[in-house]
Amino acid sequence: MAKMTNLSGQTLRYYDRIDLFKPIYTDALTNYRYYTESQLYTLDLIKSLKYVGTPLDKIKEVQHYAVEDMIPFLEEQEKRIENQLAQLKEAQYILRKTRKQMLEQLSIPSFGEVYEKREDASRILCLEVTNVTAESTSAEDTIKLMKAIENEGSVQTTRYGSIYPLKNYHSISDIIYQFIFIPILTEKSIELAEDNITVRLMPSGRYASIAFVYSPKAYIEHYKKLYAYIEKKQIQTEMDVFEIVMPMHYSPNKEEQVIVELKLKIED
Repeated sequence: MAKMTNLSGQTLRYYDRIDLFKPIYTDALTNYRYYTESQLYTLDLIKSLKYVGTPLDKIKEVQHYAVEDMIPFLEEQEKRIENQLAQLKEAQYILRKTRKQMLEQLSIPSFGEVYEKREDASRILCLEVTNVTAESTSAEDTIKLMKAIENEGSVQTTRYGSIYPLKNYHSISDIIYQFIFIPILTEKSIELAEDNITVRLMPSGRYASIAFVYSPKAYIEHYKKLYAYIEKKQIQTEMDVFEIVMPMHYSPNKEEQVIVELKLKIED
């Protein structure tokens, strides 16, 4: 029976022990188990249901179903697998988006200098804020976004950011955020309960950007570089600055450092 069904003798003995699949006869002297060919049908059912993840206790119950009762049970199993496939597809999409973000970070052409690049459109989950700056961002605001995205059955990215108007700022404390946001990794539509949390689109197109390792002094210096670049080249922009914050590493044993990328959508 083990050879015919490609199961181990150990598995057959276990099935016997838990009363899932018992031999027709067990020799009391030798303890040899004997099976009939007709039992192959039962074992095929057990193997099929086990393959699709049905628990052994449930398989034990299902063996006693009539054929007409088996059909709705199998439909239920099919629906369960469809849900699992959807979850796996979602997980695959999240992995791809996360990997894409990391590749984009590695492909930053130079730190401290303005560069231009083309970007695809991406959805972001935004929280409208008041009197929030780069030096005064509240953890509570970020938690609101985290909870909102997790309530939709997705996960937070390792990035976060903000949006504020393009102006000739002289100090980092002068920059007042309009929104803070996290990128959306899921393809699913998102329904939000709070009025001040919205889904916005970071449009596709060409962006003028600058990246640097964060410090308050470095922030305003590099912002001024980006602003001067726009002014000098007389570039038409969307007038909103997107600030992206990303970790330099993920090790708990290293000093925390983050990279900031400031970018503006420009006309081609």
